[in-house]
Amino acid sequence: MALPRKLHVPILAATALTALLGASAVSVPRSESPEQDHSATADPVGAEEWMYLQRANADGSIPDAAVNEAIAQSKQMGEAAMGSPSTDQVWTGLGPSNIGGRIRDIAADPTTKDVAYIATGTGGLWRTADGGATFTTAWDDLLPQSMGAVAVDSKGTVWAGTGEPDHGGGSSYYGKGVYKSTDDGATWVNMGLKDGDTVGQIVIDPRDDNRVFVAVMGALHDTAPTRGLFMTENGGTSWTRVIVPASASTGAIDVTVNKSNPDIMLATTWDKIRDEKSRIYGKHSYVYRSTDGGRTWTNVHQAPLPQSVDIVGQPVTATYVGRMGVDFSDSDPNRAYLISSTAGGNFNGFFTSTDAGATWVPVGPTSGGTLQSISGGFAWWFGRVYVDPTDPRHVFVAGVSLAESLDGGLTWTTSQTPHADQHGLEWDPFTPGKVFLGNDGGFYWSTQNGAARGLWSKTPRLPVTQFYAMDVSVQDGKRLNAGSQDNGSLKSWAGDNTVNGDWFNFVGGDGMMNRIDPTNDRKYYGCFQNGGCRGFVDGAQFVMTIPGARKNWVAPLEFGADPRVMFGGSEYVSRINTDAGQRVWERISPDLTEGTEPRAPGFGTVTALGTTTADPNLVYAGTDSGLMWVSRNAMAAPDQVTWEKITSPVFPGRWVTRVTVDPQDPKVAWASFSGWRSGNPYPHLVMTTDGGRTWNDIVGRGVPQAPINDVIRHPSKKSWLFIATDVGVFRTTNLGRTWVKVGANLPLVPVNDIDLPAGSETLYAATYGRSIWTTSLADAS
Repeated sequence: MALPRKLHVPILAATALTALLGASAVSVPRSESPEQDHSATADPVGAEEWMYLQRANADGSIPDAAVNEAIAQSKQMGEAAMGSPSTDQVWTGLGPSNIGGRIRDIAADPTTKDVAYIATGTGGLWRTADGGATFTTAWDDLLPQSMGAVAVDSKGTVWAGTGEPDHGGGSSYYGKGVYKSTDDGATWVNMGLKDGDTVGQIVIDPRDDNRVFVAVMGALHDTAPTRGLFMTENGGTSWTRVIVPASASTGAIDVTVNKSNPDIMLATTWDKIRDEKSRIYGKHSYVYRSTDGGRTWTNVHQAPLPQSVDIVGQPVTATYVGRMGVDFSDSDPNRAYLISSTAGGNFNGFFTSTDAGATWVPVGPTSGGTLQSISGGFAWWFGRVYVDPTDPRHVFVAGVSLAESLDGGLTWTTSQTPHADQHGLEWDPFTPGKVFLGNDGGFYWSTQNGAARGLWSKTPRLPVTQFYAMDVSVQDGKRLNAGSQDNGSLKSWAGDNTVNGDWFNFVGGDGMMNRIDPTNDRKYYGCFQNGGCRGFVDGAQFVMTIPGARKNWVAPLEFGADPRVMFGGSEYVSRINTDAGQRVWERISPDLTEGTEPRAPGFGTVTALGTTTADPNLVYAGTDSGLMWVSRNAMAAPDQVTWEKITSPVFPGRWVTRVTVDPQDPKVAWASFSGWRSGNPYPHLVMTTDGGRTWNDIVGRGVPQAPINDVIRHPSKKSWLFIATDVGVFRTTNLGRTWVKVGANLPLVPVNDIDLPAGSETLYAATYGRSIWTTSLADAS
């Protein structure tokens, strides 16, 4: 099947932030806070679906030209904003930095002690010069920030592969090839493979630094012929595709070289793609072997390795092979290991080879057991095996937990201390027994040779958290709570209500909508995915899961005019009084959606609710298929509440991201939409001044035609609006007639939420990969 060519744009990195604390902090488990909720676990599938589905066109495409144009316009507007003190707001990283975020890959510099590089999911590339105690960014802010792999050659030259290859975690924007730095990451040169979109692995021939191999997975949603294993023999000047996958939907995900005999190499391919409605798996996930230094390759995927077969009555997710990882032993040149999963994400075998990958035998069970347990049912999120360079029987497998074997895979011990979801592991070449580990919580190291049940220390400062939503206290601008991918709902104050710069988890799973009562910041709310919300009053918790059969990944939760009342959205709208003794959700609408069609399974949800203190009965609702509704008697008895469907020729029929109602005039409201410009330009922000009866486009070409994720009105200036987009934050002082970019130094990652509390001059921006930033509006005019 040929899908349309689509763009997965670089998420771009930012200016350097220096981690401030030393290596004394020792990590603690995910349940480090006594208030943490354990009723949900993180889910990488939901994040990718949420990020992609709202931005893609109906045919599944995200047009290259539109995104490139939006990024260029954003950069131009940023440069223009620097021309005047009234528009040149300077952004400063607020944090959190103690939480961390997903590390995709790790590479130690073999030339310099304590130097290592980490590739983050959507936070760019970072460098440590003190063994992991502190990190600084080593990445230009105009380079792709979604990262897949990193490697360092024998002279200290760094190779970085952009584009996270796993189909989870929300990285729907991918890379622009591979880059090389010869000055410790200070400057970078693109070395090609720009159409590859995602990179699974990079290895360098230990005999010749000019010979580099890059496993290119391609885009999740694209069959363009750029997938496979690529080789350069001239340091990246030119590339040869040495493994041409067996289908257009198959890419290369892993590659490893036998350091004792570098002519022998192994690589794996992975057959998977998706269209606008479903994930599609093929039969062409294979293991390949080379005996001539990677110039030619032979498919060695023979039994007993699992085979992709069709079995009547069973889904291909169970009978097709999915992701596989391979690695050689450095100390035994004939020993290699392989881990395999089904297409659907279950473990289906751990294997070893005693003839350098020519043939394979299973070790232990080929299903179930410890390795199935740590797969989490999404083994494709991990798919890596690592062999101790000095002990051929000491092996690690990545999973939700880190699995360690001391007997070549016969028995396994799993980690308990590091954060969940392991993605990268590396031995320190200078310090025996020191092992680096990267996962969804950040960077860890062990001085006990990676002992799974041993002591692991964590880098204390790494501001790469991916946020969906946040709120700021009206009473105290230092009190924030925010929902984060992989790290739950977080708050900036401790159990004793002090604020010292650290953040604390208070609801588990993937954190989503977070709210702070505007009249009492000791009363606050946090949600995990799909509407699993909790309320807190002075720390005491109560459950307030939003009801409904279909709830969005980021289900909306909004205050009524009276903040004791809250509204939540599923396929319908509900309200709840959060006072003790009255905490029961009441359904106040019919199904406001079009169901799970016509777009895709998982659609059919309310995605935005708009309320105002100016009218307690007014509630707007927007859906993931672009429908808009309004109720003008939302506080009536539940069976008496009525809803009116709103239509307008300026509605683009796209995912409604926000509905904001003027806090002083209920006739005025704004609705923002996701998606990129496609075909004729369409608005992403519309405004009504007559209570929703008519709407007008107020952005036109005034801002980049990128997804708008949030819109807020200045609390005291009625004609000032701020919008958060995938390419920056923008401001108008005249209700949309003209727009300026707010500052030029905010990292060009998607900004999912912005806030400007009443009485404050500080604007807050929650990003998807570089934590939260602030800027002062004191000089803005």
